[in-house]
Amino acid sequence: MSVRIASLGVGIAALVGSAAPAAVAPSAVMTAPGTSVSVMTYNVHGVPWPVAEDRSSALSAIAAQLRTMRAEGRQPGIVALQESFVPEAKAIGASAGYRYVAFGAPAEATADPATAQDRQFAADGSMLRGERVGKHVGSGLAIFSDYPILAVRRISYPVCAGYDCLANKGAMAALIAVPGVAGPVTVIDTHLNSNGATGVSEPRALYAYRRQIDVLSGFIGSMARPGGTMLVAGDFNVGRDIARRAYFAQHMFGGATALSGGSLKCRESRTCLVTQPADIAYSTGRAKDFLLYRPSNGAAIQPLALSAPFGRGPDNAMLSDHIGVMVRYRIDGSAGRSVPGSALASRRAKGAATRA
Repeated sequence: MSVRIASLGVGIAALVGSAAPAAVAPSAVMTAPGTSVSVMTYNVHGVPWPVAEDRSSALSAIAAQLRTMRAEGRQPGIVALQESFVPEAKAIGASAGYRYVAFGAPAEATADPATAQDRQFAADGSMLRGERVGKHVGSGLAIFSDYPILAVRRISYPVCAGYDCLANKGAMAALIAVPGVAGPVTVIDTHLNSNGATGVSEPRALYAYRRQIDVLSGFIGSMARPGGTMLVAGDFNVGRDIARRAYFAQHMFGGATALSGGSLKCRESRTCLVTQPADIAYSTGRAKDFLLYRPSNGAAIQPLALSAPFGRGPDNAMLSDHIGVMVRYRIDGSAGRSVPGSALASRRAKGAATRA
């Protein structure tokens, strides 16, 4: 068996997630020096009526809970949201006290099909299933940060399938000045095409999914910088489909992208603190919401803690149809001298305004 095939098999097995992770005593968590940064990914189901009933109260509750976490000093430093389509979802960041916010591509942003096969695929789309009728909402992506966002880059996926085509799904990258880390950290947020919810056949949904993975992999590669740390988050809609799992593992954990799974690594480590293990196990089993990372060539990243701040309540109710998952990382070492976030923000403010 080749090393590549063996690695792919390990990645697919990790996606399945069998037993619930064992909680680790706080004393077992690594405490060596380094910069600590926490990132949360959360699909908030902020979709408009009539796709969903009024979501305003639940979205306000999400913002209120983040405010409470901030008051207690345990809020995620960076939040990556998906399905933040409605105004109440977009307002979560400011309402929760985040000083810096950025949003993905609007509905009117365009991306032409990249290949002749893509163009034929789009031409064969069904208007009754939401294809070929235009984008009704934007990407639904949002990044909120306690640290300065220096620049933003957005892309729209050129291929989509079924009802997912009503949204301008894509990816966004934010260059964030995290104090204590040499050079800005690149944070990428994305939301990929769903499967059964599309209303079209599985082969059609799979084609769109694979092409979006191709584009995302290229986007991640284009954002890689020598000495730059990268954190990737999103709703990857992998699910239990074997073909999706294999393609996701091959292109995200292997090849030129070569990311590591923050939540997956933490569940395998005896030195990583896991809280809300039942919610973590549920989210892992669904295989949709992932937190991934790639260290720079001069720094190491280690997941320190994994939690589900937005999971099931005492009555088993949730504020969304997804679990909000957070990983706290430690970033050790650097490719050069560490620059305070305020200095980076001042130095790059003009460039960020032109690139955002």
